[in-house]
Amino acid sequence: MGIRSFNSVGGFSVAETPVEIVSNVGNVTPTNLDVSSGLSDLGAIGNVTITGGSANQAIITDGSGALSFGDAGLAANTAAVMPYIINTSESYQVGANLQGLFSQPIEIDGELDVEGILIEVGVSQNAESSQIYFDNSGTFYGNTGFTFNISSGNLDVPGNITSTGGLFPSANVTYDLGSATNRWHDLYLAGSSIFIGDGIIQEAANGAMVMTNGDGGQFIFEGSADFDHTAIFNGTSNVSIDSTGSSVTMGVGGTADVFTMASTGVLTTTGNVVSAGIKTDGYFYANGQAVSFGSDAAGSDTQIQFNDGGTAFGGSATFTLNKTSGLVTATGNVTGNNFISTSGDVRFGTGAGAGIISVDTSTTTAGVFTTNMTDVNIGLNANVVICGTGKTLTARGNVSATNLNATTLSVDDLYSSRTAVSVGSSNTTIDSFAASDYRSAKYTIKVSDSTGYQALEILLVHDGVTPIMTVYGSLSTTGADLITLSTVMSGTNVLLRATPVNSSTSVNLMGTYVPD
Repeated sequence: MGIRSFNSVGGFSVAETPVEIVSNVGNVTPTNLDVSSGLSDLGAIGNVTITGGSANQAIITDGSGALSFGDAGLAANTAAVMPYIINTSESYQVGANLQGLFSQPIEIDGELDVEGILIEVGVSQNAESSQIYFDNSGTFYGNTGFTFNISSGNLDVPGNITSTGGLFPSANVTYDLGSATNRWHDLYLAGSSIFIGDGIIQEAANGAMVMTNGDGGQFIFEGSADFDHTAIFNGTSNVSIDSTGSSVTMGVGGTADVFTMASTGVLTTTGNVVSAGIKTDGYFYANGQAVSFGSDAAGSDTQIQFNDGGTAFGGSATFTLNKTSGLVTATGNVTGNNFISTSGDVRFGTGAGAGIISVDTSTTTAGVFTTNMTDVNIGLNANVVICGTGKTLTARGNVSATNLNATTLSVDDLYSSRTAVSVGSSNTTIDSFAASDYRSAKYTIKVSDSTGYQALEILLVHDGVTPIMTVYGSLSTTGADLITLSTVMSGTNVLLRATPVNSSTSVNLMGTYVPD
């Protein structure tokens, strides 16, 4: 080792063409600097300059001795791996555009430099189950009352909620604000209306409170007077209800008890009652004696008055009197023991079917006279008894009946009202009857065709199974029969049949039937 400094006034150079490697002031400019062993003391880091790289980058190695600038300890564009312990004298950096993730508290005894984003995942030590995380001065935090129930979807907030916009439910007419057991304390509104269904509670321009129901009816509360359940006040006038609810009183213009209504219905007033009209079921003196003033007519013009419920006159459009003609009209039934007309007639209808029931005052004859009616219906669905015992029923015209029952029937002549039957083929049924109704029958028959006429009398009887018949009388204008007759049972009916000799044969008959 030298014991004296190695120095030169002009510096040192090497190579055939001199290259200065050590200047005269001590600067070393080598092509390559090789330090084979030991440590080289370069002094303070400010004495060393290495060009290249970017701000905040560090010198990193590839593990084979090659150095370059890059993010400390990280490959380019890789996510930062977070330790949970940074010991003393150690440092860790989350670079720009990178993020560090941690799921448990980080113990930092050294240094942590975050230029990117540091994110906590998993369970926070600062929050319990169902508590909502929030930023508490840069730290995730939870609050006991600030929770979310994942099953019910309920959100609990322990303090006030301040909204910068509207508060709307997600569905119409679905959700409640409070409940019967959990009610809001006070409601402060700056607007002028509260909508309840189709009704509105609103403040008018003059400060009055107006309640409007869905039909448009209103209750208006205005002025400075108080309102309570026992009285209504306006100025010096009032209507009040006694505390016991026994009576209602009215004070007017500062005078108390001008009007009193007792629980018995008695109305008392200190002054006179002036009215355009008073309607009442009755007037009474102070001693209880009734006062009779008559009564207004009930109903409309021409309506006949009647006792309506025992307390008032009544009138009805169904019961009227024409004072000019004297015509009384009742659209319902008229019920009485006797209906007596001393003069005139009882008339039915006014149109084409009008009829008159009258009594011939010169004789004892009574009945329906001078009528245009085509039918007079008596009985309909009821039995009708005509004539007394031993009396005679006389019909001046024809008598038509499905069945005519009489103990004795006396007629001048007996005619058939049957419609002729056209017999154009064999075994045409010309009459039938129920075997259970009659046992035998007698027929008088008329036959006609293009050749002439025939009259026959037939007797028929049956035993319930087989009917038999006989022709005991026959006359023909042609000298020959125009039909042949037969009888059979068809179900429960007995049939009389005819077979024509010629086409276009017509048969009419009259039958007499005899039961068992």
